[in-house]
Amino acid sequence: MGVKKPSTEFLAHDALYATRLVEAVTRLASEHATEHRLTPAAVLGSLSWVLGRMIGMVVRDSHADFESCLEFLACQVRRAALGEIARRALLH
Repeated sequence: MGVKKPSTEFLAHDALYATRLVEAVTRLASEHATEHRLTPAAVLGSLSWVLGRMIGMVVRDSHADFESCLEFLACQVRRAALGEIARRALLH
């Protein structure tokens, strides 16, 4: 028995709300960091802990492969960082 692929509509819905979550978390982290005068290292460290906890929950609850989850996260972080670097360069 094969695994059924998610429908395109589901993926689009997921992408829309995932994008909104990215924007909300970015805004919240920025506002909190400014309000409490946190360094970039403190912000990155805190968000890293959040991501680590989320990966731990996924691995524990769904028995996903830990190394695959870390690899996925590293790829996502790299893509996001490169996108932000390019975006910022265009704005200056």
